[in-house]
Amino acid sequence: MSQVMILDSSRPDIGLYTRNATVGDEFTLVKQFIDYYCNHFLHNNIKTKLAVFIEPRVESGFPDVVLASYLPSILHNWSDEREKLDTYDLKLLSHLCYAGNLSGSKIITKLGFPEKQTIISLEKLMDAKLISYRSGGWRVRELRDVFSITKLIAVEAKLNDISKVIEQSFHNTWFASHSYALTNSSSPNNETVRAFSKYGVGLYCNGPRFKKFVEAKQYALPSSYLSYQFNEWIGKAIVHKGEN
Repeated sequence: MSQVMILDSSRPDIGLYTRNATVGDEFTLVKQFIDYYCNHFLHNNIKTKLAVFIEPRVESGFPDVVLASYLPSILHNWSDEREKLDTYDLKLLSHLCYAGNLSGSKIITKLGFPEKQTIISLEKLMDAKLISYRSGGWRVRELRDVFSITKLIAVEAKLNDISKVIEQSFHNTWFASHSYALTNSSSPNNETVRAFSKYGVGLYCNGPRFKKFVEAKQYALPSSYLSYQFNEWIGKAIVHKGEN
């Protein structure tokens, strides 16, 4: 099971905090789904590994499960300097990923960071070898050297009234490449399927076995600073376990 890493409790050493799961039918459903997904992953993936985050604390709440497929090369560009990165730094990194080559003054204007904070973050990202300065501006280095997650799936579980979980699942698309809802209903009605499809949210149901009724829309990665945060949590967790 070295191909799968479970992160189900707070890890202050890497900056990850989780919520204690409430024991009950919903949590049982979540655990069964994790087992199902991990088994499926192990049978169908050779080049990537899997990190399973259970109720991680993020800016928008506590998604029930986040499943991150990542390349083992995540440590190829790793350094002690990456241990020091914080939310400000990752927000700046995410912005540069989309904005391209930007001067320090433009970064301050667009992000609204104080000048001192901007300078500190730029220095930290450069020390971590995640950005470089060329042609009068800052830019992200090759993305493959910075970001190693290939798929980031958020899952929200709901036992009843699955219509309420659509909005919650849709919110997770701000950081995930795929967002799903999970229910113990064996067969959703056509109206429910259409609603999920409309919002680009996928749906797993659990009858005799788990079945994907709606395929989630795929969003590009990294889609926000939180996508980078999951990438950094994985790298730090591996390093702190002494794995290579």
